[in-house]
Amino acid sequence: MLFGKTKKIVEDKEAELKLNLSNNYKDAAYKSFQEFISIIKDLRNDGKISDKDFEKLSSRVEEYKRKFRNYIN
Repeated sequence: MLFGKTKKIVEDKEAELKLNLSNNYKDAAYKSFQEFISIIKDLRNDGKISDKDFEKLSSRVEEYKRKFRNYIN
């Protein structure tokens, strides 16, 4: 389970991503998606998220990947 500052970082970036998707801002949403992936990887490499949390977040990333599947950058 994510706690404190780590949780806030992840939730804020995901909220930004969802907001951009809901407003149909595809370029901004895709940029937020890339940042979301980067944040998760950085937190994982720094040891700030556990294996279990990483798996949960990875499943969210896969869901977003399906949404961006037909998006051409």
